[in-house]
Amino acid sequence: MILTVTLNPSLDEWVWVPRLEMGSLNRAVRFERYPGGKGINVARGLHQLRVQTTAVALAGGSDGQLLGKLLVEQGIACRFVTIRGTTRNNYSVQSSAPRAITQINSPGPQVARRDLQRLERLVQRLGAGSRGVVFSGSLPPGAPPTTYARLLRLIRKDRVVTVLDASGTSLRHGLSARPWLIKPNRHEAEELLGATLRTRREVVAAARALARRGPRCVIISMGAEGAVLASAAPETALFAASPRVKTDSPVGSGDSLVAGFLVEWLRSRSWPEALRWGVACGAACALTAGTSLFRRADAVRLLRRVAIEAV
Repeated sequence: MILTVTLNPSLDEWVWVPRLEMGSLNRAVRFERYPGGKGINVARGLHQLRVQTTAVALAGGSDGQLLGKLLVEQGIACRFVTIRGTTRNNYSVQSSAPRAITQINSPGPQVARRDLQRLERLVQRLGAGSRGVVFSGSLPPGAPPTTYARLLRLIRKDRVVTVLDASGTSLRHGLSARPWLIKPNRHEAEELLGATLRTRREVVAAARALARRGPRCVIISMGAEGAVLASAAPETALFAASPRVKTDSPVGSGDSLVAGFLVEWLRSRSWPEALRWGVACGAACALTAGTSLFRRADAVRLLRRVAIEAV
């Protein structure tokens, strides 16, 4: 079983409009609601890959109840720590003219120290029986930037693979707890290192530098270009070129990459094959609407088109 932990989940509300005109009335032609938050997305990806998963999250109010209902309807087990606030809503408008996705993310509800303490106890208990634990997404108001570092230290890393997909100060503090894998995107890696990464060579150097800070593995995702992997033990650096696809919505591709990579790594212990699966799942995600994430059949079809090279 793989556990995912989402401190700031959401209901993702998507509308589609033919033409988006700012400051005017726009009429939607389609509406969808998805269970959201980066860790929740990883759980949905794991489920698509037929891996048993439990989604742990802080959730509250009627929207928190609806979030749980949507996950259960998809066949995903969830264990929520109930908080006094209400789970946030995030909004996306996908327009044909201009061809763009406009997103508005809410900050999330205020959480109390007692909420975090209950979450810690739940993660420690469920994490002990898991093959992997994924900590992913933003922190809600009230959660200190050291929250992920504290949670990571609750997990026996000699027995459980830990993944941290965060940004900013929470990622910086989380590194001190030596997660097994971190997966920043290019912008997040730039922010962490204080450097601009213009070329693939610079991204590879950045991944190597981050791998020397403690993680067993670093993956820097590069959107439609693909992803770079670096490991210090054994010393490895790989680039995976993403297959070109007709993109509908790339939202959730990074979370799909995490799901695909982790499942294949736990199966084969192969860096190249795990990276191939991760990038294939990320590309497959871009084929679907909204945050539907990927279909396993699409990922399997794209696998042979993912080119892996040592760098």
